[in-house]
Amino acid sequence: MATSDIEVTPYSGSLLAADLLAGSTTLLLSNFGGAQTGTLEDNDGLLEDADDGVSTFNGAPINYIGSGSATGGAEVLGIFVGVGPTVDVVVFEAGGQIYFHYPNGEPALGQLLLNVDITADPYQVFTPVCFAADTLILTPWGERTIQELDVGDEVVDYYGKRHEIIWTGSRKLSLPRASAFHKWRPVDIERDAFGEGRPYRITRVSQQHRIVLDDWRARLYSGADAVFAPAVHLVNGEDIRLNTALDEVEYCHVMCAEHVVLVANGMPAESLFPGSVALEGLERSARSEMLEIFPELAAGVTPAGYQLAHPALKRKEAQMLARQSSLARHRSALSETASAQPPG
Repeated sequence: MATSDIEVTPYSGSLLAADLLAGSTTLLLSNFGGAQTGTLEDNDGLLEDADDGVSTFNGAPINYIGSGSATGGAEVLGIFVGVGPTVDVVVFEAGGQIYFHYPNGEPALGQLLLNVDITADPYQVFTPVCFAADTLILTPWGERTIQELDVGDEVVDYYGKRHEIIWTGSRKLSLPRASAFHKWRPVDIERDAFGEGRPYRITRVSQQHRIVLDDWRARLYSGADAVFAPAVHLVNGEDIRLNTALDEVEYCHVMCAEHVVLVANGMPAESLFPGSVALEGLERSARSEMLEIFPELAAGVTPAGYQLAHPALKRKEAQMLARQSSLARHRSALSETASAQPPG
């Protein structure tokens, strides 16, 4: 069983599970309590009806209700008017209490109403952030596969500085075809996708693993010389693609005493950042090890002195940069083709 600490909001209104699944439903925010944190224990990283009586929340068996979207808002002339973003929501019951969990942050709850639209479809609990096995990482003694590295070994970052590894881990995941497992699928980055030798061979990472971008486009969109962008936001269907064919993948983690830009198959990409997303993707034993190193993570606090090695682009910025990069490659290819044509 894998565990993760999640924030939930208890619902004490009169609607039952069947009512919540009946389509778009508007709820009074006065029927919700204050946000609280509890421990979800789940056997496969996926919440679904099969988890009923198996997975637990704070030790109480779960009855999974469903997942979908939620929007805060108000009623104007009898019509619900949304205010703020529509966000993902997961709804379950445990110990006789219905809970709402917003995996990516709450909707605008300063309003009077909450509109929810959920179905009984499964919901993926965690998102991995790591390299696939056999990725070659630069060390002071040359490259080594990521699964060979251990605590006490050293890596050399993209800027030539040496760092000692303080934690490693790995996790093998089966990749069913169901859409609920979509976020577990890796991103394949082809050779030279970010410039010559970056990477120098096909490189496989999890969707949320952040890659370093440091060309003129990074400066244009952020003002910084180098930025991070999750691999999934850089997918272009050409040399950066989502792998939909694999049946299994092994993800491996390397963490240092600070956030490091590793050299992975010649490409600059992040080491593991100890935060809530990383914790959610770890198995129970690995999570316990992480909390022994950084106990403050249990309270949702980023370890002191730990910060991103570079700024991180927002989704739209990263996607725009990816489109610009793709256009630039197409123009270059067309230019080379034209120059190769005989005159006349």
